[in-house]
Amino acid sequence: MTERPEAPPEGKLLKRALAAARISQREAARRSGISETRWRQLVSGYQVVSRNKVPVRSPDETLARMARAVGVTAEDLEEAGRGKAAAVLRDAETDADDPAAPGADTAGTGPQSRVDERWQLVHAVLRQARAGLTTPEYDTLAGRITAYVARPTAEETAETAEPAP
Repeated sequence: MTERPEAPPEGKLLKRALAAARISQREAARRSGISETRWRQLVSGYQVVSRNKVPVRSPDETLARMARAVGVTAEDLEEAGRGKAAAVLRDAETDADDPAAPGADTAGTGPQSRVDERWQLVHAVLRQARAGLTTPEYDTLAGRITAYVARPTAEETAETAEPAP
């Protein structure tokens, strides 16, 4: 294997913030909407390809989501040399503060959180899948995904529940 490259400044920043936030890499990755493996790659600054360590750089949008997940500020990103990611983070924070913004959901119960909830369930099922599924395995997996998507959320169940007499 090739020599491991040094972590980029934003990777070091995220690693420190993760420790300060006292959450796991898995939880931070989930909050960012990326896999734990991808989180590790972006923080370390490389990924292994054909037993070689190849440098990677996180896209600005992804880095902004990662920063937000662990409490890194836009100013911190600028100091790490990622000004465009800082601008994306500022825009996301502005949108979250504006209830009229598309996808804004400050209460955590609006349509965006329902989509996120459903995606997390589907993602959990897909992680269990492997290449080359047999027809019965595929049918089982497809049935589970359909059931997850069709299942009402807690908020939807509460909205349709009849009031107690």
